[in-house]
Amino acid sequence: MPTLTNAYLISQLLALAGTIIVAIGMQQKKYDHIVLSKITNEFLGAVHYILLGGYTGMAMNFASCMTNGVYWYRVKKGKSTLPFQIIFGIMFVAIGAMSWQGPISIFVVLAKLISSVSLGIKHPRIIRILNLISNPCWLIYNAYFGSIAGMMTDSVITISTLIAFIRLDVLKRDEEKKATGNREEVAVVAVGESEEVK
Repeated sequence: MPTLTNAYLISQLLALAGTIIVAIGMQQKKYDHIVLSKITNEFLGAVHYILLGGYTGMAMNFASCMTNGVYWYRVKKGKSTLPFQIIFGIMFVAIGAMSWQGPISIFVVLAKLISSVSLGIKHPRIIRILNLISNPCWLIYNAYFGSIAGMMTDSVITISTLIAFIRLDVLKRDEEKKATGNREEVAVVAVGESEEVK
């Protein structure tokens, strides 16, 4: 159990604030809102890790604020993000090596590589799927550093993302398929009726 110092308590409050912001952001349909919530959460997360001594997590989150902004700009302008995904992937591996704190750092590097790819893609559905893969890596990192709020954040984000995936991606697709099927049935019936009239 971590020592309940002022720095620890402040770190946990910052992580909780990030949780609320990104949980709301993941429920949004618009790319802009998802990216803004991720940038805010990652900034708060970086300060949170400074207070816990998690320097790899701190460095990765500060770098992500910048990378997510670059992705947002390029996606909004309709430009390719692929060159930046490659550059930022290399950058995250380098940051992980420079801030190495042992094998636990691998989880942060992996999580950042996945999320870096996800935010370079404009499709919210893919962002949600990749978040479901990267969040367990953060959960392990937060458990290692004793961040209860960080573990809660990862759990809430995973649950929120899963709910959004089901609500916006699975159920909505089913509704669209049913609507398309109904329109096709109506069209077939209408064609059949028009042929009978002839």
